Amino acid sequence: MDWTLFGLLPMIFGGAPADSPRALLDAIYEPLQSGQQINLEDYYTDHLMDLVAYNLQVNVVDNSGAPIEPDAPGIVAFNPFLNGPESPVEALAVSEPVVQGDTAVALVSFERAGQPTILTVSMVHVEGWKVDDVASVGAGEKWLYSWLLQYDPYNQQ
Repeated sequence: MDWTLFGLLPMIFGGAPADSPRALLDAIYEPLQSGQQINLEDYYTDHLMDLVAYNLQVNVVDNSGAPIEPDAPGIVAFNPFLNGPESPVEALAVSEPVVQGDTAVALVSFERAGQPTILTVSMVHVEGWKVDDVASVGAGEKWLYSWLLQYDPYNQQ
């Protein structure tokens, strides 16, 4: 897909709600494809934002009250739309979202540093379209972002 057609999307949408699931995905992936950083929280539902806040809160200190190791992996620094840290993606393909009422889901595939990735992005319509969860379903690690945030797979709590 030629992303030059969508060059104005970040300016148009910014933090504003997307008017369609496709517009939401375009607003997320157009800047990411070129290596730009985005504010992920602009695209999350309140439910997903609550889980991000919860993860931040519980990972400040461990169960004994000791500070968490500063070099421990920070799950909220993880970009679920890229299955890792910010970096340009290649061979990006975004399926047309399947919409059922106020919910939608789309498959996203790409390569990052030569590694193929397949994600599903679940969206809901709440004052515009927002991302409610992301899952890795391709080869390699399987994960559900909401689960990672809620249950702390790195056992930092």
